[in-house]
Amino acid sequence: MGFRIASSALVAAFFLASGVRAAEPFSYDEWTRVLEARVDAQGLVDYDGLARDRADLDRFLAAVAEKSPTSHPALFPTRNHELAYWVNAYNALVFHGVLARGPERKSVWTGGLVSGYSFFVGMDIVLGGVKTNLRALENGTIREGFRDPRIHAALNCASRSCPRLPRKAFDPANLDAELDAAMAEFVAGNRNVSVDPVTRTVRLSKIFDWFERDFLDFERSRGSPDPSLIDYVNRYRGTRPAVPRDYRIRFFPYDKALNRR
Repeated sequence: MGFRIASSALVAAFFLASGVRAAEPFSYDEWTRVLEARVDAQGLVDYDGLARDRADLDRFLAAVAEKSPTSHPALFPTRNHELAYWVNAYNALVFHGVLARGPERKSVWTGGLVSGYSFFVGMDIVLGGVKTNLRALENGTIREGFRDPRIHAALNCASRSCPRLPRKAFDPANLDAELDAAMAEFVAGNRNVSVDPVTRTVRLSKIFDWFERDFLDFERSRGSPDPSLIDYVNRYRGTRPAVPRDYRIRFFPYDKALNRR
């Protein structure tokens, strides 16, 4: 992924230096229309309505199947253009997976011997002409490629305990601000961060447990020799009091029920 990011930057520099007009940026208009029409203020999805009228979703899925930062680097001149593509594509492909199952009524984590395997690994997806799966997209391309824990407040796996789906596509031009806002909203929710001064305990979303390495590695990269998940949470507490670093950490159960209206 590091090579692809560098390649995109070099392509952009070439266009600027040569005076050749760069290709029009990749469009997320169809994906935004889907989100505006089918996602409510709580982030719950009208999958039944989407199943009846999925033209915009199908057009967007066709676009991501044809073009990606790997296949068409000129369309993705910066790191944020690349990351916005992968995150938007992941969330849209989750919608596709839900609809492919009926649409799913209970949970995408059912089916197969391993919880979620048939959905996150067994379902083939295509990005820029390359076949992969949702797990590889999340863990290889996004997590390992960008090493930005804020993505855990942006990726949505169609479950009730996932971060809230936005009602617009992530925008490359404003991606840093949007990811900061998404993580701030995530840690502000009592179902994701709950502090109990009496027992000196903080309960966190299971996402912090599953992806602990991502959050701690980020803190280490910022100079902390002995990081804690509390350090990362406190970065996004805003005006709320910081969680004392010596509080015990416990994790909420993860609600895997479908995030449907």
